[in-house]
Amino acid sequence: MVLKKIAELLRLCNTPASIISPFPFFTIAIFLISQNNFNYYGIHFLFIGIVVTLLSNFASNLWNHCNDMKEDIAQGKKNILTQDPSMQKIAVFASILLYVISIIIVYQISLEVKRPIYIYFLIWAIATWCYSDNLILKKLTGFRLKEHYIGELVTYGIAWPMYTLSIWLIYSDITIICEIILAAFLFFSISLLLLKDLKDISGDRKAGLRTFGVVFSPSKLIQYSCYLMIIYYLILLNPMTVNLFSNRILIMIVPFAYFLKNTFLHMYYKNWSLDIGDFHAIKSVGYSVYGSVIFLGLSTLL
Repeated sequence: MVLKKIAELLRLCNTPASIISPFPFFTIAIFLISQNNFNYYGIHFLFIGIVVTLLSNFASNLWNHCNDMKEDIAQGKKNILTQDPSMQKIAVFASILLYVISIIIVYQISLEVKRPIYIYFLIWAIATWCYSDNLILKKLTGFRLKEHYIGELVTYGIAWPMYTLSIWLIYSDITIICEIILAAFLFFSISLLLLKDLKDISGDRKAGLRTFGVVFSPSKLIQYSCYLMIIYYLILLNPMTVNLFSNRILIMIVPFAYFLKNTFLHMYYKNWSLDIGDFHAIKSVGYSVYGSVIFLGLSTLL
């Protein structure tokens, strides 16, 4: 029984699945891009980066689920916390422990490589903690960042660049390539934020929230999400980036073309009207996202 509960908590740590976990595609891609000269010593840092991303992602996911428990129960969602509320305290403790462990690891690696990684990582940790918090700050301020689209936008606008920069600095100093990657993943993250809110519209509206899904129409969300995703690809495929990365980066045309065909053009010809038959088009964004990160890493090995 105890092992089953632990397994269920681990499942929550990886919910939702992403380019960060359970498979660390994002971290591996950042590692490969940041390395001018690959060597076996670098594998040590790759492993550390993977551990940091997994533990930190587990922490933020679990903390988010702990704070969403009442809403999840109201919406009929089934997980270890909604079916056994007594597990909430254990989950809160586990999430705090995971945050602390990941911060300690980052601080230690900061000292080893002599780069201020922990500063940016702490900003990410504070942003994600405050974003989800419904147990402490919500009671003190009456406001929860996750419950308003401005709070969502600010959090994602801060958290993703800081997280990306933290992982990059484990492997290398800040370079022009690093800045390009930060800009690309900023648009990438906001694009996914708009799509994320599509699946929670009815629940958010019932709860009286002011998320993107409630304030803006689904057609507008998918439209602006697609535009932002195009900017993400163009940042990585413009002539300056190609010159810095070499022609190998042009492999990114593959997931870009897939996205254009299956999502962008499909929705454009429909004038962005969204209905149940567009499930494949929306799902194709996810395939494109995973493909783009994988191909970004592969571009350094060709």
